[in-house]
Amino acid sequence: MTMLDENQYEKARQFLLKRGRKLEAALFAYEFEQGDPSEVYRQLAAFQNADGGFGHGLEPDLRCEDSSALATTTAMQILTGMNERNTEMIERAMQYFASSYMESRKGWDIIPKSAEESPRAFWWEYGAFENNWGNPSAEIVGYLNQFPSSQSPEFTYQLNTYAVNYLNESCDLKEMHEMQCYLRWADTLSEDAFNQVSGKLDEFVDNCIIRNAEERQGYSGYPLMVVKSPQSRYYAKYADVIPGDLDRMIEAQEEDGSWAPNWAWGRFDDIWEMNAKVEWQGVLTLNALRTFRNFGRLGEKVRIKEM
Repeated sequence: MTMLDENQYEKARQFLLKRGRKLEAALFAYEFEQGDPSEVYRQLAAFQNADGGFGHGLEPDLRCEDSSALATTTAMQILTGMNERNTEMIERAMQYFASSYMESRKGWDIIPKSAEESPRAFWWEYGAFENNWGNPSAEIVGYLNQFPSSQSPEFTYQLNTYAVNYLNESCDLKEMHEMQCYLRWADTLSEDAFNQVSGKLDEFVDNCIIRNAEERQGYSGYPLMVVKSPQSRYYAKYADVIPGDLDRMIEAQEEDGSWAPNWAWGRFDDIWEMNAKVEWQGVLTLNALRTFRNFGRLGEKVRIKEM
C-alpha cells in the first residue's frame, strides 16, 4: 500500500499556500491546521455578489463575474461542509436560488447568458446541460431540503416530487455531473424517501463510474468521485478497486507538489494556463489531501492538526 510521505505532503502544502487561491489555502488551514473558519468566509465572500449568488470564477472553468447556479452550488458545497455555519452567507445564496428559479424549467439554468461574454471552457455555452435537468436543479432542491425556511413547504415538496419523477421517467442516467448532483440531493432525503429512489441511483452510478482503471480514458467517472471515505454509501461496491486507485493517485502527484487537471479549455489558452489551470491544481490538491486523510494514506511522519 502506497502512502503519501512527509516530503510529498509538505510539497502539496507549499503549493496550496504559495500558488493556490487564498480560498483553498484558507480551507486547507482550517481543515488540516486548525485555521480560523472566518478566514474561509472572508475569502469566499469575494466571490459573492449583491444578489446573493456567487460568480467571479469560483468554478475556475467559468470566469464570469455574474452569479450562476454553477458557482453558487460550488459555494454551497463549501458552506455546508463547514462545522461553523455562516448563516447569513447561506441565506443570501438561498435568496439567489429563489430569484433565479425558472417555472418553465421547474428548475434553474446552470449559467447565465452573460457568461458567454467571459473567458471560459468550450463546454460552457448558454444552454449547457439543458437536457440534464438534475444538473444543477437536483442539487439545489437538496439545499431547499437542508434549509427549509428559505421556501414554502409546498414549493419544496413539489420540486422533490419533480426530482423523483424525472429520475424515474426521463433521466437517461448517463451524465456523470448530473449523477453527482442527484447524489448530493439524495444525501438530504429521509431514509424512506431514499429507499424509494435507491435503485435508480445505483443504476446511475453503475452507468457513470468506470470500475477498471484500464478502461478509463481521460475525463471520466471513477470510484473516488462517489466514495469519499470508507463510510461512504458506495464504498462496498468499489472496495476492491479503491486501494489501487489511491496508489495511482499518490503516484500522480506533480513535481511541484500539486495534482493537475486532466482536461483543458480548448480556447483562451493564456487564461487557462496562467489562471484557471493553476486554480484547479489548488482545488484538486486540496481534494487529494482530503482523500488521503480519509482513507488513512498519510504517512506516519505527516502531522496534521484535526479540526
